[in-house]
Formats: sequence, C-alpha cells, structure tokens
Amino acid sequence: MSGEQIPRGSTAVIDSSVLFAMGGPSNVKYQAFERFVTVRDIEVRIPDHVAEELGESPDAYAYQRDRLQAARNAG
Repeated sequence: MSGEQIPRGSTAVIDSSVLFAMGGPSNVKYQAFERFVTVRDIEVRIPDHVAEELGESPDAYAYQRDRLQAARNAG
C-alpha cells in the first residue's frame, strides 16, 4: 500500500523489523518516517512485546532505548 492510500488519521502498528530498518532518530529513514506520519496525522503504535524486544525490558539491549524514547517524545 502506498502512502497516498493510507487514510489520514489512521493508526499504524509497527514491529521491530520496521524500527530496525529505520534506525535511530538521527537516521534519514527514521526522520522520513516521522515526517510521513506527522504530515498525515497517523498514530503509530508499538506493541508491548516489540518494545520489550527493543530494550524496554531490564535485560534487553540498552542501545535500542533511544528509538523508543524518541518515538514517545514525538507523540
């Protein structure tokens, strides 16, 4: 589905592979995704199990936490 077909105000549920592909907040792909969802007023949801995979759990990799924190800060 292309970006033009995603209705404004939709909700997107993304998984860890999408977040890994985008990289961190300083990555161009991450910034493009953020612009895409912001301009189209798309709400992004990250399921709890994905957050745990990316560093939300105490035993997970700390270097992934910046992606989750940046997403939270962006709303």
